[in-house]
Amino acid sequence: MKRKISFVATLILALGMILSSMASLGAVKAQDSEVRAAWISTVFNIDWPSKASYGNSKRQKQEYITLLDKLQSTGINTVMVQVRPESDAFYRSNISPWSRFLTGQQGRDPGYDPLQFVLEESHKRGIKVHAWFNPYRASIYKDISTTSPSNPINTHRDWVINYQGKWYYDPGKPEVTQYISDVVAEVVENYQVDGIHFDDYFYPGPGFPDSATYSQYGSGNIENWRRANINNMVKTVRDRIKSINSNVSFGISPAGIWRNSGNDSNGSRTNGGESYNKQYADTRYWIKNGLVDYVVPQVYWRIGHPKADYATLVKWWADQVRGTGVDLYIGQGIYKHGQSDYNGENVAAEIKSQINLNRRYPEIKGSVFFSAKDIVNIGQVANDLKSLYNTPSQPADPNRRYPYQNKLWGADRSETAIRISQQGWRKGSSTVILVNGKDLISGVVSSPLAASYDAPILLSYPNKVSDNTIKEIKRLGAKRVILVGTNNFAMNKDLASIKGKLSNISIEKIYSSDIEVASREIADKIAEQKEIDTVYVASKDALVDVLSIASKAGKNKSPILVSSKNTMNKESVNWLKNKQINNIHFIGGPDSLSDAVVDQVGAELGINLRSNRIYGNDRIETNTRVIEKFYPDSFSPKVFITRSNAPIDAITVSAFAQRSDSPIVLASSRVSKYQNDVLYPRSTSLLYQIGGGINENSYRQIYKLLEGVMK
Repeated sequence: MKRKISFVATLILALGMILSSMASLGAVKAQDSEVRAAWISTVFNIDWPSKASYGNSKRQKQEYITLLDKLQSTGINTVMVQVRPESDAFYRSNISPWSRFLTGQQGRDPGYDPLQFVLEESHKRGIKVHAWFNPYRASIYKDISTTSPSNPINTHRDWVINYQGKWYYDPGKPEVTQYISDVVAEVVENYQVDGIHFDDYFYPGPGFPDSATYSQYGSGNIENWRRANINNMVKTVRDRIKSINSNVSFGISPAGIWRNSGNDSNGSRTNGGESYNKQYADTRYWIKNGLVDYVVPQVYWRIGHPKADYATLVKWWADQVRGTGVDLYIGQGIYKHGQSDYNGENVAAEIKSQINLNRRYPEIKGSVFFSAKDIVNIGQVANDLKSLYNTPSQPADPNRRYPYQNKLWGADRSETAIRISQQGWRKGSSTVILVNGKDLISGVVSSPLAASYDAPILLSYPNKVSDNTIKEIKRLGAKRVILVGTNNFAMNKDLASIKGKLSNISIEKIYSSDIEVASREIADKIAEQKEIDTVYVASKDALVDVLSIASKAGKNKSPILVSSKNTMNKESVNWLKNKQINNIHFIGGPDSLSDAVVDQVGAELGINLRSNRIYGNDRIETNTRVIEKFYPDSFSPKVFITRSNAPIDAITVSAFAQRSDSPIVLASSRVSKYQNDVLYPRSTSLLYQIGGGINENSYRQIYKLLEGVMK
């Protein structure tokens, strides 16, 4: 990542005037959403782990924890961890050998899974993790005799080229693009990363000896062909990531100068090396065509640099992303702190001025610092970041932290269900519950059934079982699909679709045109697995009330019976009587579930159930009372938040939420005093947004309320 670009300082600009103008801006408060990231380099053991820890997993783990805690103390909330320094892996892989920077020998098992450990420790602290890859770097050494025999550099020698003492994968070969896509996909499929990150190493230079590849695959201008190869790789990787998990961000950190305006009118008013011509990285094309979610240009120069002025460059980059939907973070070169290697350029000394300048541009969403060791080892940098990021205002208790955040939603409700399944059942499931996406309440009522089989709930929507849903059933390795619903025609269509696309899979149906009957049939199915001692009753016309209790019902594997407003189905009442169920909770107020239903059930069972109703003045208050009553522990590993007025995307999440006994919180346009009072004493490690359209102000308030002691 460290790019040594030496410029002769022949011209000194009026730095004092610039700094003075920025000082007049006054203190700028950091935004909660601001990305404050650090690159953690593993190549040459720059940041982690140390050479002294080779082969010692216990020491490597402690080194990471120590580094992470120090980073967090300065306000860092994201880490870019180098997981593929040179055609190798810091994770368990079927493609790449273990990295030599873990044990000293490439291919040797370090005795643990470093990436999984990094994710667990980082996420516990509310810190996001982007897996950082060097896509084309094959070996940093000319002598490759010590590389693992399984390394693709050995198994596919025709993919690599030696250039200036290092080995690189040849970007012009289609097989290499596929290989890079496979490498990235393996991590996205197997690890809960927040992002995939590439740095600025593409073509290593204009003199790269790829004439043979060009003769085989190229045409036209060789430089345009090279840029097209990189563009194609970026798009291929982006598409592959999004096909697996659309919530994973994809970003690239190019060199700080795309093109100089002297060579291209679209370029910046600079006079330095151009990534467009040196690495053949057409970053501006990626931005304008939406090939990345974010960019992190490495603007590693001081304000007022005669050839690459920091202030000029950050404005240029902000102009490029404006209106594109691509996020912009600035790569900050704090490794430059007065060394003679950089003409005495002390970027680290002006980091406060640089970040306050960044904050003048709404397009700049944060910073990424190179590198982690410079944050923790340079006292001035650490103190400056603490001041910038307002960490003194954080609670003194190191166990009190804001939750880590994630999102789960897709293009439609069936895609959202797939994302939930991918997240919650990464290792598969022998059973799948399939519900028609228009039959909303059936999906939620199925949560305890799904819990009984430790199964995800998938949806057929809008009119069929989608190819992606079929693909997800295959990924899960399911042997059985249980169809649940009230529309027999739709179920039969789903049945035919599954039979046509999936062989050797058994299919069961739980069907009734009446959801009251269907909910009782689900209860019968659950009763086959365990003795029922608790039942929840809710109105078939109050989806949000059913959703509020669905996670707890799933955790307890207790059925949810639904009723019409004024009368409960007689067979359902007899079912409760025959099962001798006395522990019955009615969810929802009299406007949706009348007292007549409560009294009807109570009379048949010979008990007074009036005190067993849980409800509030509206759906938010009912949801809050459910949380207050059924989740007495102040800490929940996860909390799931969805909007109260259209919780469509959340109908399948209860099966996931019950696995960690986590509540579902409904958000409206505001947080009421009661919701505030109930949530304030609580905390969570991980807050999921389920579906879009959640009121941003309410979400941020709930996020802050759930800050607390992590377990």
